Amino acid sequence: MKLVSSDDLSLTSNQRAIQLLARDVLCRDVGDRLPTSAQYREQFGVGSGTVQKALRILEDAGAAAFTSRGHQGTFVVGRHVGRLWAMGELGVVTAAMPLPDSPEGAGLGAALRDEFDRLGIPLQMRYMYGSGKRLDAVSAGRADFAVLSAGAAANARSSWRGGNWIERDLGPYSYYREGSLVVLERPGLCEGDGEGVRTIGISRDSYDQSRLTLAEFPESGDYRYEEHECLQIPAAVAGGLIDTAVWHRITLPIPLEMLGVTSRPLARPDAVAAIDVLSRGVALAAGASPQIEALVLRLDVERIKDVQGRVIRGEMPPVF
Repeated sequence: MKLVSSDDLSLTSNQRAIQLLARDVLCRDVGDRLPTSAQYREQFGVGSGTVQKALRILEDAGAAAFTSRGHQGTFVVGRHVGRLWAMGELGVVTAAMPLPDSPEGAGLGAALRDEFDRLGIPLQMRYMYGSGKRLDAVSAGRADFAVLSAGAAANARSSWRGGNWIERDLGPYSYYREGSLVVLERPGLCEGDGEGVRTIGISRDSYDQSRLTLAEFPESGDYRYEEHECLQIPAAVAGGLIDTAVWHRITLPIPLEMLGVTSRPLARPDAVAAIDVLSRGVALAAGASPQIEALVLRLDVERIKDVQGRVIRGEMPPVF
């Protein structure tokens, strides 16, 4: 996201006041009282007349509406988030997203695009495999917020030392749709070919997959784990390189059933309980600007769930 410094000498005092006032109002709700002109003057380093002029400009542009209540102060009575964002010169928002290779992933991307279009804020999406990579992008400033499972977010939050941590819960099954997390078994295994389970595929780069694997196949078992990237797991199971693995159903060019691979639900209580946590998606901003924090916290989750659901059911194309 592009941020123009308030110390930029190319800005006039009027421009600086408009920019900073727009950013300030973005972080307030309708009904909030504004700071006084004297407080704004001290905060922005401009005169009281400049502050009053900036307030009028925001109103004339349809970015915000204010009302004075005498000695009680000035209150926000209306906001247009997109116009405030533009007048605050806040630029394009970047989201670090999971790959859109599943119905719920494609639906979530389409839903966030719809939500930002509604708000009038430009959005670009960077698709990355692995919650760790998405969190790294946020931490390094390459993304303004990330989307990941609630379980991965909770795990990362426990060790976060980089400042504010803001989450918006996107609801149950928003990250993994119901029934999409399964155990794959190699051809012949379920018929009993005499060998049984000896190797378990695990992707330690994926918090979700490794957590579910260890819950479904505890380390005390008589088998060994073999490292595979999540995207390689179907081929590894189909080719007999591993006996079984936890997998998230995604769109594949060839159905696994045609290759003799079978699937079953996760069965152990610890794994079933973990699914309840991991299936929830969250939008996360860590160490972000107050404007990004306010934006993430005010995402319309019901609208997002509605659009995602329509994509999953095939009622609309996944345009993102």
